[in-house]
Amino acid sequence: MSVSLILVPAALAIAGIIGTAGAAGAASMSTDEETSSGGSGPTPIEVHTRMKDASLLASALQDLGASNVDTVDGALTAVVGDLSLRMTRDEDDIWTAHITGADGRDAQAADATALIEQVDAAYARRVQREVAARIRTRADNAGFELVSESREEDDSVTMVLAVREQL
Repeated sequence: MSVSLILVPAALAIAGIIGTAGAAGAASMSTDEETSSGGSGPTPIEVHTRMKDASLLASALQDLGASNVDTVDGALTAVVGDLSLRMTRDEDDIWTAHITGADGRDAQAADATALIEQVDAAYARRVQREVAARIRTRADNAGFELVSESREEDDSVTMVLAVREQL
């Protein structure tokens, strides 16, 4: 069995445009293929995510130790641990992740959901680094001085900027 995860942008989920996803952010949904074939089809699962940028996503996968990270015809593929991942986007730019066992074995829904949660967290760390780098680069030209920067135990970053006097 393979598992397909539909990665719904978090902003849409918060706005209520997308249906409910359950307490943990993921809910199993049955398909006609599953029902008609006795449950042998892919198991789609909806997961709310913030992932948009394919290059940051590829970097996040590498941060997780993924191998064979590649982008071909808009599809992102990688092997993470013992799972094979193929991510595609639909016409609305919503990612769908197709996960199977890298060795041909069946992927479990819990393993697939855990993988996407790890990828989402790694992606968030990548986005945070990019934003912090932009702040550092642009602060001076915007009339600010970076007074201090600290990283907390939870990997959050606190930056203190001071407004420079304009003469």
